Amino acid sequence: LSVVEEPARARYHRLAGADQVLSPRSLLGESLAAKVTTALTAEIDEAVEVGEDLELAEVPIHHGSSLVGSTLADSGIREETGVNVIGAWFHGEFTAQLTPDDELSAGTVLFVSGHPEQLDRLLAMTQAGLRQFGTGQTIVVGYGQVGRTVAATLEDAGVPHTTVDRTDEDGVDVVGDATEVETLEEAGISEARTVVLALPDDTTTEFATLVVRDLAPETEIVARVEKAPSIPKTFRAGGDYVLSLATVTGRMIASRVLQDRDVLSLDQQVEVVRMGAPKIVGRTIKDVDIRARTGSTVVAIERDGGVVTDVGPDTRIEVDDRLVVAGTDESVREFERLFG
Repeated sequence: LSVVEEPARARYHRLAGADQVLSPRSLLGESLAAKVTTALTAEIDEAVEVGEDLELAEVPIHHGSSLVGSTLADSGIREETGVNVIGAWFHGEFTAQLTPDDELSAGTVLFVSGHPEQLDRLLAMTQAGLRQFGTGQTIVVGYGQVGRTVAATLEDAGVPHTTVDRTDEDGVDVVGDATEVETLEEAGISEARTVVLALPDDTTTEFATLVVRDLAPETEIVARVEKAPSIPKTFRAGGDYVLSLATVTGRMIASRVLQDRDVLSLDQQVEVVRMGAPKIVGRTIKDVDIRARTGSTVVAIERDGGVVTDVGPDTRIEVDDRLVVAGTDESVREFERLFG
């Protein structure tokens, strides 16, 4: 396996003997762009299909949504949409142990399962009350491989955008330093609905996040970072959605190497895998207390050529079942350690 930064160089890696050549930066750019198009088109682009009628998705709560400031109990999410909230990211920290008193804020990302029409209803709730923005729509900061992929994806989706980079080259609309107020003002920060930070340096990304948040408190900030430890730092700086290249790269490689489990999602903040659980055959979900012991959730079961999506506390695990398990990398590994 070989990893390339520039997709155009993939053929040379193959000539050198690589069996598979991976380009995680392109996937990272597409994922960041999807956060923009989801908000603007009212469609979820990154849902993971489990069976014919169940999907898993991350749904961010946007600035201006009527959900901001409400508790999970008072939000009416379950009653009005029917989705199952599996967990949530609060300021970059994932928890599967949600309580009715958990407060939802702008930037909270809900991880949910439901039918497509249920997810559509939830998406409408997370966007309700959004203020209207001018044609300054989206600013893409950084025009390397990730930034170019973001811009191209937005172009294909018909989403107007302005690109910013230190280097003057084709495709760059504003030349300058995105940590400088003057550069962001020239790019139209006062009218921007979203800023995508696609910078190669994590420290610069964190500082740019601080500057953007100070200039535009209601503008959403979607950021990429190189290393996973930079994720919480960028959230603390004011980011609404942060994804690391290291996470995407690791999952791309793992999905090719690990033959005993199927990684369904490479670019989301949680891992969704299929795996057997021979140690708990004959026991129910409630008996094992999976969520409390591991932090992961069984969202579906592959059984006898079909998919069981109605999984509850009394669902019993049968021989040859393959469980669809969702959670953080750590919680899924804990599930595998205890029950696999």
